[in-house]
Amino acid sequence: MKYLLILLAVMGLSYPGNSSSLDSLKEYGLGFQWNPKHKRLVIPFEMYANLIVIPLHINHSDTLRFLVDTGLGTTLLTDSTVYQKLGLQSLRKLSLLGLGTGDPIEADVIIDNQIRIGKAIALHQNLIYVSSDQLNLSEFVGTQIHGVIGYELFANLVVTIDYAHHKLILTQANRYRYRKRKGLRFDLEVTENKPYIHTMGIQSKQGELTNRLLLDSGAGHVLFLEGDGIDSSQFNRADQFVYLGKGLNGAIVGQWGRVPSMRLGPWKWSNVPAAFPQSKVRMDFSRAKLQGSLGGEFMRRFVITFHYLDQYVLFQPIGRKWKREFDLGMSGLNIRAKGPQFKVFMVEAVQEFSPAAIAGILAGDEIWMINEIRADSLSLGDINRMLRKKSGQKIELIIRRGKEYHWIQFELRPLF
Repeated sequence: MKYLLILLAVMGLSYPGNSSSLDSLKEYGLGFQWNPKHKRLVIPFEMYANLIVIPLHINHSDTLRFLVDTGLGTTLLTDSTVYQKLGLQSLRKLSLLGLGTGDPIEADVIIDNQIRIGKAIALHQNLIYVSSDQLNLSEFVGTQIHGVIGYELFANLVVTIDYAHHKLILTQANRYRYRKRKGLRFDLEVTENKPYIHTMGIQSKQGELTNRLLLDSGAGHVLFLEGDGIDSSQFNRADQFVYLGKGLNGAIVGQWGRVPSMRLGPWKWSNVPAAFPQSKVRMDFSRAKLQGSLGGEFMRRFVITFHYLDQYVLFQPIGRKWKREFDLGMSGLNIRAKGPQFKVFMVEAVQEFSPAAIAGILAGDEIWMINEIRADSLSLGDINRMLRKKSGQKIELIIRRGKEYHWIQFELRPLF
């Protein structure tokens, strides 16, 4: 999806669950295990607008589809049907507070579960359950999503996210050896079960800032800047506040801007798009002292290896992809997929003064046809790709508003 897609908010969610310290994981071998005859496992994944979806099983379930989110401190089950079918029992209730302008949402703590990913099994795992009515991730991703897995997958393994070949490589930590050919090595800080780097140089109007940034595979954005150490007036920003994406507690509102340059090791990018959320974002930044995050639109340019136990991360560029322009779309539309097969495409929000807004598209409109193609023959990803082609590309839509159909045309252009 354009914009942040889904910033799962789980940057602000850090329920400890059954998570142990890194020292305990080293000593007792907790977390995912498999037959030691196999040094590593390869797990294919699908990608939807920069988000990673893998198959897994909870207890004796059928195959479930979970997002992989390094910004999540626990495992989240979001499908009510799965919850009921597995007969899961809540130990207690809790309220979750994360990104978004809405109220905290109610969740259930479920203890002592088995999670299986391929041949890797983790026992005695705790889950947080949020009902589909409160957090329907499937509609924002455009495919069936049953939940999100984060820290538990990375805690005791070396995990390589190969964005080039769409596969996760899980390696037993005690059998992993670093080699320079595997990528450039950077120190990793794992705090509250989430990975941060300190080595990204971000240029502001007053010089380069070294920032503490979360590596967040569960968000579709490029760069998200917020926190005690960020003065957003030091960057060029749009005047209007717009819808940035979906958070745990509802809509995320803020401003788009540009960072003059951004540097990681030998790689440098200019005129980098960044999101600056409204200061009223419902999240306790003071506790985490968060300064921002790098999302999937940045991370997908590399093969990235996380070693939580030894606290480092490797970046290996995928050919020349690291130099490509960052993709944010040019229409001003944010779209949600509904219906049993996610083939009904509803306009969730329209950015003010964007091509779509000027053409007269409204939130709540249904996209019925795009460029003479029936929308229900496409996926959400197909439609978003059509809306982020080169500047000047003409887009023709037939939208349904109530019982009426309207033909609308506009040209794509940069939004800021």
